[in-house]
Amino acid sequence: MQPQQFQSILNALPLLTVQQQEILTNALSEKDSPYNIERCIEESFGKAPKCPHCGSEDLHRWGIRNKRQRYRCKDCRKTLNSFSKTSLARLRNPEKWHQYLEGMTHSLTLRPSAKQCRVNLKTAFLWRHRFLQAIESDQAEELNGILELDETIFRESFKGQKKNLPRAARKRGNDKKTKPRKIPVMVARDRSNHTVDGVLENESADELCRHVNGRINIEAIVCADASLAHEKLARKLGFVFKELVTSSGQRVIDGVFHLQHVNAYHSNLKKWIFGIFHGIATKYMGHYLGWRRALTESEPLNIVRMINKVVSLMRFNL
Repeated sequence: MQPQQFQSILNALPLLTVQQQEILTNALSEKDSPYNIERCIEESFGKAPKCPHCGSEDLHRWGIRNKRQRYRCKDCRKTLNSFSKTSLARLRNPEKWHQYLEGMTHSLTLRPSAKQCRVNLKTAFLWRHRFLQAIESDQAEELNGILELDETIFRESFKGQKKNLPRAARKRGNDKKTKPRKIPVMVARDRSNHTVDGVLENESADELCRHVNGRINIEAIVCADASLAHEKLARKLGFVFKELVTSSGQRVIDGVFHLQHVNAYHSNLKKWIFGIFHGIATKYMGHYLGWRRALTESEPLNIVRMINKVVSLMRFNL
């Protein structure tokens, strides 16, 4: 295209209607754009297609529906596409997903996200938790060097639930009659900002082991508060354990072994949850832990890294 022709197109952009602008945006996000999440997922699936129903890799093409390639499994005879039985199955308007994910890289709340993507509030909520479901399992593969392990407490919340509450609604202030249950959240984080976390059923060694087993290098040094659960966990997994008796004022051992990093992570996590989102429902805690991990990795989270996370991890959440 000649420079004069290109300039004439730029001059005409302010004259486009809202509908024409949306059509142009969709056209630019087609095919070769790295932001075309639908295409990225289809290409990833096409390289190693696998039936989500029976696990068979013996598939053959079975036509195209809604611009998506369909397949049929030769073993179980079921038809599928690259989104079948994933967290993004049956979601609409894929041309807007990259814009929504970009907002998530900035912790954008639901109403601004819905307005920005021109979807209703229920759709924005559904998209948030479908995308978070895809990245929830993105834990650090291994923690190395000096790492810190500690638990923090959240009050049980049924935010957004209007009916069938398992307890009486809690009133503002110190309402002792409806005192909420305490939910422990474990965070293990090394000095390279690799994180493993999880919502605990209780603060026992077995429950801690369920989350960190196989994720702590045998040569790692683990700093944790003095507790029977932590001592039992150290014996069970065989790592070097630096026990800090914080109740008696012991905060640092040998100048390097402390819990300052993980405690700062706890503090920032709570500020993020209660400051930006004004609290969350306990049943979604795992989703928000995964979101926070993505935001606090060593490499800053941008739209391309967020898309890559969703594309690479969605198949692990069948």
